[in-house]
Amino acid sequence: MSTEHPRFGASLDVRFEESIAEFASFLEHHGLNHIEVRQGYVDVQDGDVLDSLESVLTSRDFSVTFHAPHIDCAMGNRNERLRTAAVAGVKHTLDMAAAVDAGGVVVHGGGSRVRYPAHVQARSREQALKSIEECTRYAADVGVPLCLENSRDKPSERRHTATPDRLAAFLADLDSESEYLRLTLDVGHAKASGVPYERFVDRFGDRIHVLHLHDNDGTADDHEPLRRFREIAADVGAPYNVLEMKSLTNIAACVE
Repeated sequence: MSTEHPRFGASLDVRFEESIAEFASFLEHHGLNHIEVRQGYVDVQDGDVLDSLESVLTSRDFSVTFHAPHIDCAMGNRNERLRTAAVAGVKHTLDMAAAVDAGGVVVHGGGSRVRYPAHVQARSREQALKSIEECTRYAADVGVPLCLENSRDKPSERRHTATPDRLAAFLADLDSESEYLRLTLDVGHAKASGVPYERFVDRFGDRIHVLHLHDNDGTADDHEPLRRFREIAADVGAPYNVLEMKSLTNIAACVE
């Protein structure tokens, strides 16, 4: 796999019906050279995704990152059995990533409902810290960076990594200073949380390994086209830059 940086590409979303080869051809046609494979896409495929991905990586100048499961996969689940299952899901994605020499695996840090009492919210955060620590150790074992993402706040849910201060506190409380724990900056999540993305860059610029690029009106996580993506990518300086769109049409709208 080529490691030429920076790389620009798009996320292979569960909504897409295209095969990996078809998606790669579409991206290549639009001057892009990176795929981020979401675990949700992998989970609904009948064929061997790794074989298809390996074929693309050996025949084209492409790089790849993965996105670990996050829907119904809470790092901070208060039920220990379910938390353990969530960690196992992330480890499985790390195994897939290692098999194709991927550049990283994106993971969410979790959150808690604001209506819950303080001790319940604290328990969720403790569980999330434990999960990320465990996944970071595994990431080091397989040699693939784990990239913790700034999730967006919601009126009903307080996310542990939604603001620079919260992300810094979360990182400080992790029992890990591993080089395999890096960050994903999602500019759409930052905007929907009322935080200029530049504040994350100022605070964590040297640790940002993956950049997620999409737009919204500041009130919802709409994943709209972002035509300034290369300008923003230049500000951030991440090795891997990923358009997170809901359709191929919107990917094309970004680059055209």
